[in-house]
Order: sequence, then structure tokens, then C-alpha cells
Amino acid sequence: MKKFVFSLQALYNYKLTVERLQKADLKKAQQALQELLDEESRLLQAYANNERSLEEALRKGENVGAALMEHDAFFRFLREALIEIRILIEEAEEVVRQCQERLILTMKEIKTYLKLREEQFASYMKEVQAEEAKEIDDLVSFNVISEDINA
Repeated sequence: MKKFVFSLQALYNYKLTVERLQKADLKKAQQALQELLDEESRLLQAYANNERSLEEALRKGENVGAALMEHDAFFRFLREALIEIRILIEEAEEVVRQCQERLILTMKEIKTYLKLREEQFASYMKEVQAEEAKEIDDLVSFNVISEDINA
């Protein structure tokens, strides 16, 4: 009796490898995005801290002009940094989205290959059952013929 062989096994194995690589790429992209989000959070925290520091300096009333200049420069730096980090975040989100789309397509292809494999296996099992039925019929016919000869 022949052994079951999935005709697209090599392609299926290739797609599994591609899926594994795409999952790794997605994980890297998600980590990069998370690092950018963490950086944005740190910048926002620095902005809030600078606001509190300015409020404290204004409340004390000591050297208000210098405090305003110092904090204004830092606020401008933080605003520019936030604008840049948000652009990078949008780009990183797009990379994550593209990785997810590629992975979804690959997973759909793998699912299709699995369905084809199931169909081929079902066909194989029908062939095996037909061969077994033929062998049983031949054996029964042989037994009937040998009983007729012996009788």
C-alpha cells in the first residue's frame, strides 16, 4: 500500500518558514513602536515637569525673566522633539500594519494549504478503502472458488 504524500508539502513548509520570519519581523516592529511610545511618554512627562518647575519659579517670584527664558527654550525643544517622535510613531505604526497584513495573507495561504491537504488525504483514504475492498472481494472470491473446487 502506498504512503500518503501531500503534493504541496514543500510549498507548505516554505510558507511556515515565511510565517515564522514574518512573526519575528512583526515583533521587532512592535518593539520599535513601543520604544517610540515610551520615548513620547518620557517627553510628555518632561514637559509636565518643566511646567511645574516654571509654576514653582513664578510662585517664588525669584528671577522670573531668567526662569521664563530657560523654560521657554526647553518648551520649544520639547515641542520639536514631540513633533518628530509623533512622525516616527506614525511611520512605525504603518510598518506594524504592513507586517500584520503580510502575516495575515501568509496565514490565509497556510490555512488554504491545510484544507488542500485534508482534501488530498480524504481522497487518499477513499483510494485505500477501495483497494482494501477489492482485496477483500478477491479474497472472498478465492475462498468461494477454492470451496467449490474442494467440494
